[in-house]
Amino acid sequence: MSFAAIQYQQTRVSTASPVQVVISLYEGAIRFLKEAILAQGAHELGRRGVALSRAHAIVTELRVTLDHDRAPELSAQLDGLYDFVIDRINAATRGGDAALVEPALRVLTSLHSAWVEISRRSV
Repeated sequence: MSFAAIQYQQTRVSTASPVQVVISLYEGAIRFLKEAILAQGAHELGRRGVALSRAHAIVTELRVTLDHDRAPELSAQLDGLYDFVIDRINAATRGGDAALVEPALRVLTSLHSAWVEISRRSV
């Protein structure tokens, strides 16, 4: 990635609202899970592994940044969903079958839609 592209991304993240950052993280995780599934179909095992690893890192970040003190019920529910998603990513990694992440992809897509709606309503 070029220096200018890196600068642009850093500026975009540093000026984004917290909701927009969460939406971007969901978009990244969804993109990497879809990439893992495509790589599986193309028999590109290295690409599949990298994509699964990146999706795992994003979901882990979402999970560790939950604010259990501020919203204990919501945080507990999201924690359970993130645990499920991480479990599916781990199963796909261990089992060598990216199709195992399809339920996780549906969960993340649903959560992404909810956050997009929150963003629209808060404007």
